Amino acid sequence: MTKHLEISQAAADKIKAHLTDDTRLLLSYDDGVGPYSHHGLVALQVSFQLILINNDMPYTDYDQALDSNLGTIYFKGYSEKFLGENMKLTLQPRYNTLVLADDNDEIDENVEIVDERTH
Repeated sequence: MTKHLEISQAAADKIKAHLTDDTRLLLSYDDGVGPYSHHGLVALQVSFQLILINNDMPYTDYDQALDSNLGTIYFKGYSEKFLGENMKLTLQPRYNTLVLADDNDEIDENVEIVDERTH
């Protein structure tokens, strides 16, 4: 069954400001694996980034997809263990940060938008 990520209007507005017709979205578990994960595990915390790449850039490490109200977002299949049911990406207005959560808990309270596109 395909996972779904509901992106709040405020979070979507923040993300849309970075999008073009040629942008692919990746929800990247930041573990140091793959061409767009540069940091790896930090103090054993679960950390995700929203990576922006051009449609023609490689994304083979991102072998699973989830539906969202901004379209398909790809992620590393083995990171699914951190992604629960009824996921939401919201904007925390005080700090202008993106918060990824599911039915059980916050997954990451500071999902960074990282632009890896070649312009």
